[in-house]
Formats: sequence, structure tokens, C-alpha cells
Amino acid sequence: MHTRVSKRDGIVAIAALVTLVWVAGCGGGSSISYFGSPFFSYSEQVPAGSTGTGGQAGGAAFAGGDRFSSDPCTLVQSRKFVRISMSNLARSDYVHYFLVLVAYVNGDVYPDGAVCADDVALYTSFGYVLIPEGTSREFGNFCFDGPALLYFHEGGQFRTAGGVSGAQLASAIPPALGTVATYDRFFTSAGTQVPAPDLIIFHNPGTGDGARLKISDNSPEPCAIGLIIAGDPDCQQDAFYYVDEQDFMSGSTALGTGSGRRVPNELQDTGCAIGFNDPWYALAPAGVDANSATQNEFIRGGKIDFVFLREDTDPPFPQMVWRVTDESGAVVHDFDPRANIP
Repeated sequence: MHTRVSKRDGIVAIAALVTLVWVAGCGGGSSISYFGSPFFSYSEQVPAGSTGTGGQAGGAAFAGGDRFSSDPCTLVQSRKFVRISMSNLARSDYVHYFLVLVAYVNGDVYPDGAVCADDVALYTSFGYVLIPEGTSREFGNFCFDGPALLYFHEGGQFRTAGGVSGAQLASAIPPALGTVATYDRFFTSAGTQVPAPDLIIFHNPGTGDGARLKISDNSPEPCAIGLIIAGDPDCQQDAFYYVDEQDFMSGSTALGTGSGRRVPNELQDTGCAIGFNDPWYALAPAGVDANSATQNEFIRGGKIDFVFLREDTDPPFPQMVWRVTDESGAVVHDFDPRANIP
């Protein structure tokens, strides 16, 4: 299976998709794949306060509020960013993660895109790569259509080029110090200011350092229109791994208790974890606040604290959890309480 990730125009199309997903999702936990929109407003046509199947703590799956599009060119500078922090509470394992940020350029193709066309340079200076309009880029199991910007943190490298020590880690975090979390060298405890993406995805495309760790199967040609080649579902794609200091996987390669890898349906509040086939976190639309954000949404100008865990419990709970706050510091989503993070 593969997913073409591009926004669809129009509230009518969005509402129709929500209605269809609502019916499928509540009929026993099933989910559907769809060609087009990378995310949509779960609140459209859905009663406020309802919950989806498989929901985790940290906010309602569906919520109300004023969900409307806004021109990103009119935003104050602080709302063009979100802060991201990452830490590791696994006591004996390094975490090798694969962070992908996707931002769509606002305009005729993506009228709800997060990026003002005048701010493209702001994104590319941070490290996003522009996918021009009329072109597409394959990335693991996904196809991204331009005009869009794609950021792949450190190219998924475990260490910086030529690095040999823990201080030279790139897309990785050392083990916790007892019960004290260790923070990522880039996404520090204070949070790194990132130009706001539409989507946050943890996904190993199977290139570079991630190639030998990869377990799930991608579609070999995700941008080939009309060509469907079986692969692992999006919710079962590799998101991060527990590894040793040499980047060798720690634990078994099978999913479940003791697993050496984690996938989107094991990460708190992804679309996968709340009963849909969406392995991402989504930027909330204008008008949404801490009380009205859907379960997988973050907010402009706010902060996201991602925490990696390794608690082999039965039944399991999410092994990456998040706390989301808005620009005022109000909590939008809190850590899953089973993680016991203060």
C-alpha cells in the first residue's frame, strides 16, 4: 500500500471524506485509504466531543471550535513557527528516529497550505527542500506533490558525518540517565523553533543509515498514478528504533512487547492511534485553541514535547508520547497518563 499525500480543495470534499471515514471508523475500528487530502478537519459534520476508535489520552478525537482557513501571509511572525523538543526516557537504549516535516505552499493548488509564498525562503533556510508545483517527490511509502516543502531531519543519519561519539549523534538520542530524560542535541529541552509544517511524520524511507534497519515494505513507486503495488500499510511503517551505541537494533524485530522498532499506531495521538489510516500529526486550522483541537493536532506558535519510552507492558501503551501547548502555554494535549511523566 502507498499514499499520495496532497491536499484536496473544498469543504464539500473534506466533509464527504469525514463522513465516509466516520462511518468506516465506527464500524469496528476499520479505516480507509483515500487518494488526496493528507488531513482534513475531523470536526466537520461530526458531533463535538465524540471519540474515535482506539483513542489514547490527550484530547478528544473530534472537537468543535472555529475551523476556518486563514492567509498565512497575514500571520504575526511568532505564529509562523512551532517549537519542538525531543527526549529519551528509555534507560538502556539509544533511540534512532526519522522525523519528516511537510509544509504546503498556500495558493491555488493548496488554498489551506501553511506556507505564505513569500516565506518559502524562511523554510528553505531552515533545511526544508522545495518540491516545485507540477512535480512530485517519492519518500518511502509516500508521494508528495508540489508546491510543497519537505524537511527530513539529518537525512535520518544516526550520527553526524564522521561522528563516533554520543556527542555527535544526529537523528538519535542517547539513553536516559536513570530516571532523568536525555534530550536531543538539536531538539533541546527549550524546544527548537521550526517553521510550522502542515504535517509531522515519523517515517523511515529506507535510505541512508535507515536502510539496514528497515523492516516494513514500501511501495516501490508511490508516485505512479494508477499503479497499486502491495506494501505494508502506512500505520505499520517504521517510525523509530531502539538501538545500541553502534546503531544495531536492540531487541527483537517483531512488533509487540520487546520490539526493536515502533510504528505510527504505537505513537500517541497519530491518526493511526486514534482509529484512522493517517500516520501523522496535523497543524490545526485557524480559530482552533487548546479546548477545540482534535486529538492529532498541534497549534501555531505553540510547543510540542515528544518523549520516547521503552516500557514493555501488557497491554502496551504508546511508546512515544507528546505534550502539546499553545502559544499561551495552555495544554492542548498532555502525555498519556500511563507514561507517568510529570
